[in-house]
Amino acid sequence: MSRNQKEIQPFWRPNFVNQSELPDIKVVRTDFIINFVAITVALCVAFFLLQREYRSYTLAKTIEQMEQQIRVAEADDAENLKLSEAFRKSAQYVIEVEQFFESPLLVHELLYGLSLIKPEDLIFKSVALNESISKVGSKNVVVYNLVINGSAKNLTVLDEFKNILEEDELLQISGFDLEIDETLQGRDEKTGIFPYRLAVKLMPKQKKSSASKKEKDAS
Repeated sequence: MSRNQKEIQPFWRPNFVNQSELPDIKVVRTDFIINFVAITVALCVAFFLLQREYRSYTLAKTIEQMEQQIRVAEADDAENLKLSEAFRKSAQYVIEVEQFFESPLLVHELLYGLSLIKPEDLIFKSVALNESISKVGSKNVVVYNLVINGSAKNLTVLDEFKNILEEDELLQISGFDLEIDETLQGRDEKTGIFPYRLAVKLMPKQKKSSASKKEKDAS
């Protein structure tokens, strides 16, 4: 075989190229896209978690502030209730004092006067003075009620005492009309006395209207 006819072998040389260090000549880098998507997802998850934590923190702070405001308001309300109760009691005292001084009957003077005009055969068991609201005409007025409970040896003494009450100046108060209502119980067979109850009303006089006054003047 001639030299020219021998099989020509290509030149051989070792390949020391590191493929990992060679530049990426791809048009679209898939590694970059994967990394970008992963980072984006991680950021979204982190943002969602942070937002959730921030909302929880804000809600907790709001609840704490509201609870603190409620505690402060409860303390203020309790103090206001105490002041209101004290004011109500003081106002009631003032009303009672005003009613006492506005009353045409003073209790101590009334009791003393009754003891002076009481007949000897008449017994007082209880004496009460109170007020009530009654309608006179179209107005509500204060009516003063004197209630006397006791016993009489005979009915003549009781009639005498009623006449004294109607005529004595003790109950003749300017601007008031006097009404006396008598209630008798059956005679006690053992003692022979008559239990009684006298209800005396002092009602403000009703003012005459201008129309009735004109009619009176015309007549």
